[in-house]
This record gives sequence, structure tokens and C-alpha cells, in this order.
Amino acid sequence: MKESPSPHAETVVNEIAEGLAYDEQEKTESAPLDLEGDRKLVTQPYDYSIRQLVDEIERGGIRLDVTYQRQYVWDDGKASRLIESLLLNVPIPVVYIAEDDDFSFEVIDGLQRLTTLKRFLADEFPLTGITVLKEIKGKKYNELSPRDQRRLANRTIRCIAITMDSHPDIKFDVFERLNTNVAVLTAQEIRNCVYRGPFNDSIKELGDYDQLNHLVGSSGRRRMVPAELVLRFFALKDQLNDYRPPLSQFINKYMRDRRRLALTEDEIALFKDCVNTAVDTFGERAFQVPDRNGITHNTVHKALFDAVMICLASTNRESLAKAKGAGGLIQNALKDTGLRDTLGRATADRKRVFERIRIIGLAMEQSLEVRVDVLDVVGREAPMA
Repeated sequence: MKESPSPHAETVVNEIAEGLAYDEQEKTESAPLDLEGDRKLVTQPYDYSIRQLVDEIERGGIRLDVTYQRQYVWDDGKASRLIESLLLNVPIPVVYIAEDDDFSFEVIDGLQRLTTLKRFLADEFPLTGITVLKEIKGKKYNELSPRDQRRLANRTIRCIAITMDSHPDIKFDVFERLNTNVAVLTAQEIRNCVYRGPFNDSIKELGDYDQLNHLVGSSGRRRMVPAELVLRFFALKDQLNDYRPPLSQFINKYMRDRRRLALTEDEIALFKDCVNTAVDTFGERAFQVPDRNGITHNTVHKALFDAVMICLASTNRESLAKAKGAGGLIQNALKDTGLRDTLGRATADRKRVFERIRIIGLAMEQSLEVRVDVLDVVGREAPMA
């Protein structure tokens, strides 16, 4: 009689297939941070009048065009309620901004409010849906009475600025916490803001590679998954021997240290070649994990992607292209309960990261008769239990 899988085993398989276990691991890695040296958050409060805020926005002192932020989504009715609230002297939430290298500020939290103020003072919409101050309904800013114009323009809003003196990882943590329970940002969307520079630009550009985007799908492209996969690949390839969890902090540090050094042409060519080789050799399911019914979902499993790509980067890919019968190698390896275990809970654990790479690397060496050099780092023998 065929033995039924335990409820725990079924749960792990489902978590793996849906990518939930890995996402949960990344969330737990965000706090607390284990930082060396002086871990400080330096903030400075500013009380701006609305006129001062709009002037700063127009001259570029406060930037609204931050790529990690949502686009402006408020309709005129919601925007009008903010204006009415300000005229009624209703308390408005604090706006959070972060100081940049050029001493300008970018908005962390408050984009919708600040954009509304800029739009209204520029006469871009009339007030609609007004419920209390009926006399201002249908009016634009310059159609308000001089008294109401002054009341609005002189109303102050508290802004909290995170200064450049703050530790970069603390700044990252603040971005993440401020965006909890609102329009939640992914870790990579936050990195895109905190660690801006030539390296960030280059991984985003490489993340637009057609073959990678095809594998990730449209939903992943919207949340910067391709750029994150590029970042993880280079961080693990370059510093695998030094890897220590949490993974989020490991790749944060790599991105911060490299922020002014863009990817080289050789690095770009290597990444593309590894992606192409994975698809050509193992098929389009190379980075997917089937559920308990053997059905694969069109979702790249990040932990599996890391392991396959690191192995491909350290072998002779031309020899792989000539190999026969390699199409099912990854899916066959996934039948190994040891590999499945490494793709379940605590995927960022150093032993599990190394074991994933070891299992896939050995499968490539044994089945395809190629040498996988990264096995010299992770070991060719299974570690003692």
C-alpha cells in the first residue's frame, strides 16, 4: 500500500511550489538587523508651510519622481478631501523624506499628499465631493478667496528627514517599516531607492533582459523581481564563501559596497549566458518547483534560481550545450527529498544554501560529465548531520 505523505510534508511541498516559504524567510530577515559598528538613525524635523513645500518640489529640493514609489493614484475627490481637511485645520500625518548625496530629499512616505498639494496650487483640478465647506466646491486654487488661499498656503506640515548620517542598513529598515500595511514595497523596491547609483542602474537594465523577463512573467516584472535575481546572482557568485544569513542583509551589504561600480560587459555577458544555458539545457522549467501533484506553476523559485545559476557560472557551458538528455535534470533532482528540504523553510540558512548548490552541482557532474568548480567551495561530500 502506498504510504501517504504526512500533513507536514504536504504543507512544505505547497509552500515550496507557491514560493511562500522563501518569501516568509525574507520577511523575517528584515528585523532585527545585526550590524557591526555604529548603527544609528539620524533624523531632522522640518515644519514646512504648504507654499514652501510646493516651492521645494518645483525647484527639485524635494523629489516626487522616485522610481520605487507608486505612481500618483488619488482621484480628484480624494485629493479634494485633503484640501478641505487642511482648510478645516484637521491634523495631517507626518511626511517622511530622506536626504540624498546632493542634499536634496526624496519622499519615503507622503507622495500622494505632496503631489496633491502641488497639483492644486497649480490649478490642475477643481474641488469636488466637498462635504463641509460648501462655498469652495468646484473651485480651483486661484478661484478661492484670498483669505482661503493664505490659510492653505500657510498651513504647516511636519516633515521628518532621514539624514545622510544614518547607517545605510538602518535607513533600509526604516523604508521597510514605513511601508508596512500600506502599499507594501518589496525588499528590492526599497534597495532601488536606498542604494541608488551606477550598480543599481545596471542591475535594473540587465533585469530587462528578454529571456529573464519571459521566465519571471508580468507580475514579477512589476515588483522588480528580475533586478533582485540579478543582484542575488552576483552577490552569491562573488562572495559565496563569505555568505552568512540573513540573506537580505548579505545582499544589502553587497549592493551598498558596490553602488558606484556598474556591472562590467563581461559580467553582463556571463549572466545572460547562464540564463540562456539554463533554458536551452534544462528547459523553461529550470527554475520552477512542482507542487505535490507534479504541476509546475509559472513562477521562478528564487532559491532554486540561485543554485542553478551559481553552478552554471562555474562550469563549461559550451560542453553543456552539447550534452544529451539534460532536459529533465533539474526536475529529477527535485525528486530528491534532500533538495526539497533545502527549498522549504529557512532557505537562507548557510548549510541549506550550500546543500542546494552541492546537490545540483553533483547532478550536473554525474549526469553531464562536466566539472562544476563551485563544488570546491560548498564541498562534494554531504556534511555530517
